[in-house]
Amino acid sequence: MTDLLPDARYLVLASRLIPDRDGGFTISVLRRALDMAEAGADPLLLTIDPGETDDHDADRAEWVRRGLLADPTRLRNLFDDARADAGWLRAAALPSPIPEAEWPYRPIVDGSGRTVLELPVISGDPAWHLAGAPVRIWDETGPMGWLPGFAALYRAWVNSLAADSEQPVVLVCEARQVGEALVAEGAPALDDSIRILHTTHACHVVAPFAWDSPMDAAWDRWFAVADRFDGVLWLTPSQQRDVERRVGAGIRSYVVPHPATLPSGLAAAPVPGRILVLNSLIPRKRVDHAIRALAVLRRQRPEAHLHVYGDGAQRPQLEALAAELGVAGAVAFQGHASDTAQAWSEADAFVLASTNEGQPLVVLEALAAGVPVVSYDMPYGPRDTLALGGGMLVPDGDVEALAAALGEVIGDRALRSRLSAEGLAAAERMDAASSMRALGVAVQAALEEPVVRLGR
Repeated sequence: MTDLLPDARYLVLASRLIPDRDGGFTISVLRRALDMAEAGADPLLLTIDPGETDDHDADRAEWVRRGLLADPTRLRNLFDDARADAGWLRAAALPSPIPEAEWPYRPIVDGSGRTVLELPVISGDPAWHLAGAPVRIWDETGPMGWLPGFAALYRAWVNSLAADSEQPVVLVCEARQVGEALVAEGAPALDDSIRILHTTHACHVVAPFAWDSPMDAAWDRWFAVADRFDGVLWLTPSQQRDVERRVGAGIRSYVVPHPATLPSGLAAAPVPGRILVLNSLIPRKRVDHAIRALAVLRRQRPEAHLHVYGDGAQRPQLEALAAELGVAGAVAFQGHASDTAQAWSEADAFVLASTNEGQPLVVLEALAAGVPVVSYDMPYGPRDTLALGGGMLVPDGDVEALAAALGEVIGDRALRSRLSAEGLAAAERMDAASSMRALGVAVQAALEEPVVRLGR
């Protein structure tokens, strides 16, 4: 799968990459970097969470253990870099005097206990990352300069990483707030030789999740600056179409889906009637719908049972619901599992009942494992991902239809075999190479014709 991406220096920037945090987002970012490496690039993963270096080192070691990071040195953190060598930080600093600030400050210290910089602690402002609150930069004698806010801090770091490159630099930004900060007004500017491709991971509207539903407030600022990116990468053509229908074609965008990745582990025969739920136990995932569907289904298919993998604040409520509906003995709450290969190999079907998604990795994993998918037809992901077969869609929110479709899959072995074969074939077509070819098209366009933005 080599030579699918143009020659460039690749940076992949996320807010944080912490094991077992942020659900599928974290896994998708790490997998993308691995796929980019296989496609001929050598991406450097970047994070900006102000944790301790020892914690970051432990995270790197865990990702290597799980096979999601080939080399711990390829995952860098802004504050680890500042602790190790703050030369780039001091070189970017504006000279004293440092403006007075109303916020409390958090010191970032190096291994010897010396302060390297101080971060303003801004509470109650959802646009804290765009505030001009001074970031205080220290040398051995004390505060020696400042940067106008987190946006300037992020840009200074990225500029320093790109400064010694003899190749064009392509920055794949994986987080909305970070992307907003990189292209917002302010100084110092991001070097105009850097091309920014911004990925998206979530639905941009709220209930009832139609193309013209109210915009999620978290996306408002992002859409205001989205035309400043050299490319926006949507996970599905459906979301790309809905966005263009809403805001026009002024945003240069491409569809770069997640690839299907075959779960590793020993193969096993599916357990008849075992229905897999694999997601966080939060309201958006509507695991209660899966439990209600099970209660309906067991009237005709008494062998049906749920294995629920995932943790979350709703677990006590969901356990109580299973008991109330008389199916507590048929619902096994397995908690979080970092390795779900055995769960996939034993599943007779997989159910997804979310209100909305970006492009759920679990659907791709189900196809690659040959497990038929039964999903609500909600935005975004299931309809596009199941277009080649491997599952069944039912009307969004219809518990009776969800139960009926699950009953068909686990009760008709010929149907299950057909859906399983379709899913495996679809997964082969939606592989990493196809995803990287799509990314390569976006990169090539960004290199050949960058957008006009501030500072360029």
